[in-house]
Amino acid sequence: MTYKQLLLDIKNNQLKNVYLFFGEETFLIDFCVDEIKEKYISPTLETLNFINIDARESRVSDIVNASETLPFMADKKIVIVNEPSFFKSQGKSEDLEELINYIEKPSKTTSLIFILKTESIDKRKKIVKKIKENKGLIEFSKIKGIDLNKWIIKQFKNENKNIKEKEINDFIDISGYLDQNSDKTLYDLKNEIIKVSNYLGDRNNVEIKDIEDVLIKSLHSNIFALVDSIGEMDYSKALSIFNRMSLNNEPHQLIIHMIIRQIRLLYMAKLLQQKGYSIKNISKKMKIRDFVTRKLISQGNNFDIKELRNGLNECLITDKNIKTGKIDSGIAIELLIMNFRNNR
Repeated sequence: MTYKQLLLDIKNNQLKNVYLFFGEETFLIDFCVDEIKEKYISPTLETLNFINIDARESRVSDIVNASETLPFMADKKIVIVNEPSFFKSQGKSEDLEELINYIEKPSKTTSLIFILKTESIDKRKKIVKKIKENKGLIEFSKIKGIDLNKWIIKQFKNENKNIKEKEINDFIDISGYLDQNSDKTLYDLKNEIIKVSNYLGDRNNVEIKDIEDVLIKSLHSNIFALVDSIGEMDYSKALSIFNRMSLNNEPHQLIIHMIIRQIRLLYMAKLLQQKGYSIKNISKKMKIRDFVTRKLISQGNNFDIKELRNGLNECLITDKNIKTGKIDSGIAIELLIMNFRNNR
């Protein structure tokens, strides 16, 4: 079940009796809880009918007792249980039979909502399976594609600003929201949107320069710019970007990893392009978005296949030399940047 279905259930007054909300997108979790609260809880009776329980400081019996207590002068009671570790693989060990028995026959006047703001739950556990059987298992992952674009447009409109698709793509890219291993949430994006909107002042339309001026470039964006500079043979600029990342305390091992990743993506996109694949088919095969594919193809025009292959090999050798302690990581990456000259 997705958060969209949950919002529909709230709208149609069909809230289920037991849920487990989990996932990295804390903004959406908080948003859905607020929607539930607004729909079902009167502000004057909130302290009686909207119960927050910290699972780290409570027992299973406390959760069951709170859930079985009838709402006061209302049709619905909401019980929120925060950070229950017993859904995790390495969660605390305790007797959950009382809670499982409740989940099998929950109070019809209570919605019991477990909230675990993490990706790691053990779906093999009996308690998780019971909640899933009743369609109460909801994962809050990062939103992507058209959903993310619509959300960004809406947030800018809330600030009385307009943003177009090309600028949206650059905003997402520079923000680093969808970067691999990024821990950014929609809360972070919202803060960036507010910053850009404030920067615009009386202007209504967001331009790429505004985004670049305001947002701190993500590691992914800096790597793209670094490789772009190498492709243009502007090695002083490439070294300047690397030095800036170093001053920002980006780990050298992560930087070399991201350079390898970018060169590999360029190499793959170049090969598929030469085989006659369209942008859409390249995106599908590489499991990336179309606008990323277009950027890769554009950047790849600065290299031929041999240069990318040799450059990738040079990257892997550099990575090995750093890991085995044969050379200082900073010097190694600087030499790697300069050695692309020899591959042209």
